[in-house]
Amino acid sequence: MTRLTLTRPKLDRHGRAGGLLALVAVILCFSMGSTLVKLSHTHGVTIAFWRMCLCSLIWWAILWFSEHRWLRLDDLKASLIPGLAFGVNITAFFVGVTKTSVASAEFTGALTPLIVVPLGAYFFKERMRPGALAFGAISMVGLAIVLFNAPPNGEFSWGGIAWIGAALSLWATYLLTSRALRQGRTVAVVMSHITPIAALAALPIGLIAFPGELTTFTVRSWVFIVILGVLTGTLAHGLMVFAQKSVPIGVISMLQVSQPALASLWSVWLLDSSIRAIQILGMALVILGLIAITVQTQRTKTLELLASEGELAGAG
Repeated sequence: MTRLTLTRPKLDRHGRAGGLLALVAVILCFSMGSTLVKLSHTHGVTIAFWRMCLCSLIWWAILWFSEHRWLRLDDLKASLIPGLAFGVNITAFFVGVTKTSVASAEFTGALTPLIVVPLGAYFFKERMRPGALAFGAISMVGLAIVLFNAPPNGEFSWGGIAWIGAALSLWATYLLTSRALRQGRTVAVVMSHITPIAALAALPIGLIAFPGELTTFTVRSWVFIVILGVLTGTLAHGLMVFAQKSVPIGVISMLQVSQPALASLWSVWLLDSSIRAIQILGMALVILGLIAITVQTQRTKTLELLASEGELAGAG
């Protein structure tokens, strides 16, 4: 019988260079999000809700012009759980970042792999190296240094960290539940169906937990809602899909580790936030632990791919 082998496509150098530039733009866009929310001088739930409403309109237009179709019931059903998780996650994160410092919010939120890696192994039967999570202890120690040594300027609060912790769990939920949704669907289809559900998820939080805030905004608020909607809600997602076509996922994961550090730098420059020297040590430990987890996880995925190729090559 014919031997079946798998060959990995060669990446075009020019395509990869373009993908890397797109990825750098993605990381810069996402890293600015927290600072832009604080610069809006508007409640987090207000920014979250209206940003997702704006993003819904943008993605509907993109869906129509790119695929000449509107929303479909089967796609909405598949997007329900991921959309709810995404909406509450964005709302919780935006509320949290307005109640604490950007550095503490970003480095807390960066610990998503500590939840996603073991749950992914459990639900999707993925192989997991025990050493990957062991490195998570390094990140946890680093985060403790960042949080417990915040400058005494009143910017940091544990209440804000509680909101970020909730956002962290919901982001992990979104990543795990949207895995099947992303397969076989374009980014325009996924985002155009998720964003309206996300907006609806944010609505009761605004009405019940923060009554009156959804209608409390200024011209300044709308300027930053538009910036966030276009920059992080649309452009960054589109460029990420473009980058994924030519840049290996391992490279993407490694470069994304720099995002919380960049976010902290934006806050120092644009918000006059202060960071203590010992916090820089903590940040370095968080990043070091996340890099180690990323390397271990990607190595496991590579071994699984090679094993799969070996099985297919030997068949017949």
